[in-house]
Order: sequence, then C-alpha cells, then structure tokens
Amino acid sequence: MSPEWKHSERHLTENQWFWFVAVIGLLTRLPLLGLSGSENTDAILSLTYFSKDFVQTPRFVILPGYPVLLQLGAWLGLGGIFWGRIISCLAGLLILIPLWRYARRWMGVEMSAMVCLMALFSPLLWQWSLKVMPDTTFLLLFWWSLERLTAAYLDRNPRAWMEACLMAVAAACVRPEGLLLLPWILVLESRVTQGRSWVRKAVFLVSWALPLFLVREKIFLLFSAYREGAGLTTTSVPEGFPFFNFVYHFYAYLTQPFYVFTPFVYIFAILGLAKMMGREDDLGQSFRRIHVQIFAILFISRLVPVTYQDRHLMPFLPILVVAAGYQLETFLNGLKYPQNSMPYHFIKNGLLAVTLLYSAVFSSAAIGGQMDSFGDIKRSAEFLKTLPPTAVIYSDEIPKTQYWAGRTVTLLDYSQKPFMPHPGEYVILHSFYTPRINAVGDNMTARFGAVLIHVDNSVVEPVMTDLMQDPHLQNRILATNYRFDPQFFTSAVYEIKSKAKETK
Repeated sequence: MSPEWKHSERHLTENQWFWFVAVIGLLTRLPLLGLSGSENTDAILSLTYFSKDFVQTPRFVILPGYPVLLQLGAWLGLGGIFWGRIISCLAGLLILIPLWRYARRWMGVEMSAMVCLMALFSPLLWQWSLKVMPDTTFLLLFWWSLERLTAAYLDRNPRAWMEACLMAVAAACVRPEGLLLLPWILVLESRVTQGRSWVRKAVFLVSWALPLFLVREKIFLLFSAYREGAGLTTTSVPEGFPFFNFVYHFYAYLTQPFYVFTPFVYIFAILGLAKMMGREDDLGQSFRRIHVQIFAILFISRLVPVTYQDRHLMPFLPILVVAAGYQLETFLNGLKYPQNSMPYHFIKNGLLAVTLLYSAVFSSAAIGGQMDSFGDIKRSAEFLKTLPPTAVIYSDEIPKTQYWAGRTVTLLDYSQKPFMPHPGEYVILHSFYTPRINAVGDNMTARFGAVLIHVDNSVVEPVMTDLMQDPHLQNRILATNYRFDPQFFTSAVYEIKSKAKETK
C-alpha cells in the first residue's frame, strides 16, 4: 500500500455538470407534482383570475403575469391544477440558468454545480415548485434580470441590458417587487450606450408602461398594507406600537433565514457575503452597486407590513447560495493540504455532503408535513357536488370552496346582518376561517335545527409557517414559535331543517 494516498481527479466538463444538476432537479420534482392534495387561496385566485364573477378578493394583490401563463395552458387544453404546477416546476428548474451564469463569475465549475444543488434542495424553492403559486416564476424573472444587469455592468453589453429590461418587466407583471429593478435598469442604460441609444430608451418606455398600467389598480392595496404595518389604519392588528412591529420584523428577517435556508447554508452565506463585499475588482463593485442596493431595499420593504410567511424570504435565496458557495470555495482553496490529498477531500466532501443532505432531509420533511394543507376544505367542497343542483349553500370561505365544489356558494357574512337560512339550505364551515366551529355548529343546531351531514379533517405539520389553526397566528411572525406543533383543521357541512327560532 502506498504510504501517501493521492486522488487521481477526473474532471467533468461544464456542460456535464450543468445537465447533471438539471437531471437531479427533474428527478426530485416531477414525481412529486401530484403529492399535494389541495392548493392555497392564491393558487385558486390565480386559476380564476380572468373569471371576474368568480369571487371578489379585495385583500389580495395578484398581478396577471402568472395567471396569463395559466390561461395559455387552458387555451391549449392543459388548464387546471396540474398545468399550474408544471409552470412552477419549470420556473424552479430554469432558475438554474441565471444562477449558474452568475455563480461562474465568482467560482469554479464544480462549486457552481454545488450552488445549484443548494438552491434545488432549499425547502422554499423545492416546496413552492410543486404548488400553483407565482413565487418561483417571479424568482426566475427577478433573478434572471439581476444576472443580466451584472452582465451589462461588467461587459457593457447592450443586449444584456435589453434582456435585463424585458425580464424585469415580466417580473413586475408577476409581483409588484419587480418594480424595484426599474431605477437600476434606467441607470445602467447609459453605461451600455453605443450609439442609437434612443432605441433602448423607446423600448424602456414602451415595455415599462405595461407593468405600471397593471399595478395602478393594486397600488391602493399596497399602500394599505404598509399603512396597516405603520399603525395608520383602524384595522391594524394588535402588534402593539407600530415601531415595535418594524423592530420585530427586522430581527425576524435576520434570524429566520438561519432556519429557513438551513444553518449550514446561512452561516456560509454570511461569511461569503462579507468576502464578496470586500472584493475590489469590477465584480465586487457590481455586487455592491446592484445586488446589495436592490436587496437592501427589498429587505426594508419587508419590514413594515405586519404579514409574514416563510416564502417571503425566497427572493433572497439565490444570492445566499452563491455567497455560501463562494465562502466554501475560498475556504477550501485556503486549506494547507494538497488538493489531491485525503485530508483535503475528506474536508471538502464532508462539508458538501452534510450541507446538501441536511437541506434535502429538511425540505422533504417540510413537503411531507404540509401535503394535506387545506385538504379538509377540498374534500368537503367536493362533497357539495352530491347535494341537489338547486341547493342554496352558504360558506365562511368562497374561493377554494366554490372552485372545488364547481358550483355557486354564498358567503356567510356574520358582520352584515343576522344569518337567517331557510329549511333545505346548507352551510359549510371551515375551522380555518371559523375558529370556534363547534360552538357555531351547536348554535345553528339550536336555532335552525341544523343537522351535521358531513365532516372532513386534515392535519398539517408546520415545518414552514404556512397554516396555523389560531387565527391570530395566521401570516404573523409569532407563528414561527409553533413550528412542528401539529395543526388540526375541520370542515363541516350542515343541513338546515327548520325556521330560525327567536332569540332573546
């Protein structure tokens, strides 16, 4: 046996690495597209976006970019839940293209592949690649625009600027945050000017007119969300003094990535970001002038609204995994061991294996624990199909119930007037929207002779803070204190048997 072990390294080409990562992405997503039994409210609102009579949603800010893609599938006969998941899955895979390009500016081929794997196994990207949600589509367009902006800055490439502009426009049509790219698109236009700049200026003006036109109707809702977080509305949730809301979110958005992106990736990313900030070459300068500034504004914009979900952190994913990969590569290059020695490969492969394996296991737990999200609502809504065609049905939730039932459902609004159903009508309640569902059911039984005819239940393990049975925890930072506490949900269908009894 040789006294000194040496590794004979076999190098894969850049294309081989990239397609290896792409295949891993396909294998970890396509078989899981049918795993989740139901969808979130935003998904149903996106699927029915162009059905104006379907339901009013004044509290949601949904732009038509993602619903247009869903509608294109419907025109091709591919509409529905599965098509929406295909779009999310493809967007979650296509993110590898700009991520790979940007990572290659900072590190070698092998570590760039590891960066892509970190992104693929991230619980946020993996989970929302399997849902009918605009998050992965926005992430793809937003990050692709940033990567093209970097190319325009470093290479003074007019084509890269044009691509960045168009990608940013598409991102702004999906989510309002895409508008944050607008100032940098405008500033960098002068950097790539090589004659006939009026053409680019015309493209800029015409293309950005579309997202600005689309967001005009939503701007009031956006301002309302910020006013609520600042304590300037009467409907503000009880977060206490508004300043504490800002501070609370500030610390939460600094600490939650440790959990959401896994400890290994986050720690490596913090160290890598410091190194990337300290680079004095053009690449480091572009990072400080583009990415740092844009993400700083995005970070601040997240602090004022009172709402929080783990998926709000997804736009920060690409920059964090690139920083983590940069830290790992600089650390490994600084080791005193030869790169073909046993100690070097033990450290290198050990770090990469632990980082990726932890992310994969954690993500699998997040996906598996929440695959029955809103499952009780879907199953109970499907039960409504068995009721008489002329039946009048009331519900405390409209979009999902009406979509799954495939029939008209009337909102049961307690705040408008006393609820006075007639014999032969039906009421469907969901504990997610009616917390004291048993008490409400008992009250209907006493007043209207209501009979419980159907019950559905679902259990969610909130590895991510998507669903909470306590309404005060819904979309709030406090929900992070109840991770791994099982959340139980119930949907109940009642038939009204008699006229309302007088109440004293």
